[in-house]
Amino acid sequence: MSDCWKVTACSYDCPCTCSMKARHKDGRIEIVRNPDNPWTSFICGKGLRFRERVFDSRRITEPLLRDGAGWKAISWNEAFDIWAKNVSSAVREYGPLSIMYFAGAGSMYFSKELIKNVFAELGGYTSTKGSLCSSIGSFGLKASTCGFGVPFITPEQMSFSKGVLLWGRNVYCTQPQMVRQLNSIRSNGGSVASVEVRNSVTCRHSDLYLRILPGSDWALAAYLCKRFISEGGASLSWQDRVVNYSDFIAVLNELQCENLLETCGISYAEANSLFNWMKEKCPVTHIPAYGTQRYLHGNLQFSWIFALSVICGGFENPCAGLSFSKDEHALFPESLMNSCGNIRKFPAGAWGKYVYDSESPVRVLNIANANPAQQNPQSSSIAEAMSKIPFKVCSDMFMTDTAKLCDLFLPVTTFLEDDCDWIGSYWHSYIVRSERVIPPVGNAKSDIEIYDGLARALGLKTDIMSMYREMDKLMMSDNRLIKVGEGIYRWNEDVYWCKEESRASLPVEVPAPHVSCEGALRLISVHTDSYINGQSLDAPRVPKEPLLHVSNLYAAERGLCDGDLVSATSANGNSVTMRIVCDYGLDIGTAVVDQGTENINILTDAYTAHGGGAPYAECFIDIKKF
Repeated sequence: MSDCWKVTACSYDCPCTCSMKARHKDGRIEIVRNPDNPWTSFICGKGLRFRERVFDSRRITEPLLRDGAGWKAISWNEAFDIWAKNVSSAVREYGPLSIMYFAGAGSMYFSKELIKNVFAELGGYTSTKGSLCSSIGSFGLKASTCGFGVPFITPEQMSFSKGVLLWGRNVYCTQPQMVRQLNSIRSNGGSVASVEVRNSVTCRHSDLYLRILPGSDWALAAYLCKRFISEGGASLSWQDRVVNYSDFIAVLNELQCENLLETCGISYAEANSLFNWMKEKCPVTHIPAYGTQRYLHGNLQFSWIFALSVICGGFENPCAGLSFSKDEHALFPESLMNSCGNIRKFPAGAWGKYVYDSESPVRVLNIANANPAQQNPQSSSIAEAMSKIPFKVCSDMFMTDTAKLCDLFLPVTTFLEDDCDWIGSYWHSYIVRSERVIPPVGNAKSDIEIYDGLARALGLKTDIMSMYREMDKLMMSDNRLIKVGEGIYRWNEDVYWCKEESRASLPVEVPAPHVSCEGALRLISVHTDSYINGQSLDAPRVPKEPLLHVSNLYAAERGLCDGDLVSATSANGNSVTMRIVCDYGLDIGTAVVDQGTENINILTDAYTAHGGGAPYAECFIDIKKF
């Protein structure tokens, strides 16, 4: 393959979906930003690490089968034959729902959707509903928007905001390309405020910061709703777009400001500073975080923030609206999907509870682009569930915690080795057509090639490779796409806040108070700038023991110092050894750890929240010093 530059895009589950140019030259891969995407101003360390990931010595590039002596290398033909025999046997004896396909968000490329067609032809399959990261909040927003989808604002529109209010969104770590946008808003006289449970790096770069208690964002939003309605500053016509105005006002009137502030753990002066800031900086764009909805009441967290954006004029000026996420696969050609009405779905955050005890137990588990043994809440339950499934298949680059629990390992390519594919973003409106930069290393195959091989071994009519090529043709001919550079396109998608027919249904309930055991800490897990959750194997700066951030006041009470080793035990009885970090930016009842750290999710419980989501923040731990 020539050493010319190719257009591609980072495949990670990240709002930025950074467009890149890459080439393979002199045995090395070079990656630079693609200037044709205005929202890619650099490539972060997580994306750049793919240069080394392709040639990583730990990477596995041959199919492996587990036998009595461990793992042994086999050919692809052998792998497909063994895989197909297990699938066929399970379908014949137990029906199609005994086959489960679990796809994570390790790659956001469009082609991954086509894999489902293989299992659809079998007569049905088991899958999951919701997600580990965003489905709880999305559930609340979809209910609030009366079926018009999850609201967002394009970055181009947001650039005209006078203020941006980040509800727990640590953009310096989780959405770094937005930092340039925030700086641009500031240069035009705007301002940035953060509401958080800790003093994150984004909070330290904000113009205003309020620290609130975990899970109390809804109460602060409700407090601000009351202030804007009673004291002025609300939109003059917000009631006209609300379908349940009377019911909402009745609930709002019952709430007392003093109680709401007590729930938040802040003073009147602190809340008043935010109220005045919003009035001064109007229009203010509200951007809630994925962590803000990681509670059992996460849907109400988002519903109340949404209500505040409606009251403050989101329908009159979208810059005053809420921007969370959108469907990055909105332009995927659905005509390519086989219809199938026999799909059983377990909650994404708790599927380990159901795979064996259900009416039709799972007999073959197929895992792609995911590491649930590390990512999922109560990850020990995932290991237990997988031990009861007779045959497990995992496609990955590395021998992850999940792969170690499987019977067949299938080596998959990186996006730099894949043929043409497409990827969208859930933050901006640019779509990238990715090209192959380097031929597959060793005997690795793409996901599409792997599942096409299974389909052929099963004797199915489904031709995923043909669908894959057809997908590319349909995308290339989609007249909604506007080419702005080689391999990069923009589309002028509809924005909820700008539609005349859009309506709002505001919240008519509040969360029940959560009572924890005396002395227990609420454990909050947060994303890091070093790695994506569950993909930390080749990441730098991952400590041997997870770092547990606790309040300096809590540490003083317990006689703890920086660097002390402690055992953290959750209500489910599991314990993890961690190293203490005394943090002046935390409340005395809160502890923080990096999400995706090895073993950390054995502490969390596999609850199911609205939308099938995973409420990681509903975890309380006790600490004991060694």
